[in-house]
Amino acid sequence: MASLKDDFEKNSVPASTDVLLATPLVNSGKSYRLEFKAPDQAGDYPFICSFPAHWRVMQGMLVVKYRS
Repeated sequence: MASLKDDFEKNSVPASTDVLLATPLVNSGKSYRLEFKAPDQAGDYPFICSFPAHWRVMQGMLVVKYRS
């Protein structure tokens, strides 16, 4: 996305149905709180920072488990 003219305006978030949530770009030393309802289906949901080259170190897995 970094090569696209409107990357900054889109906060480096691609237009994809795979993107469930996104935050605006957050400056160094600042924070952003994101509250959401976990998916209804149990599973592993990967997350990344989509800012150019950040995904290599800024990534993780949201693990959703429900007890029966």
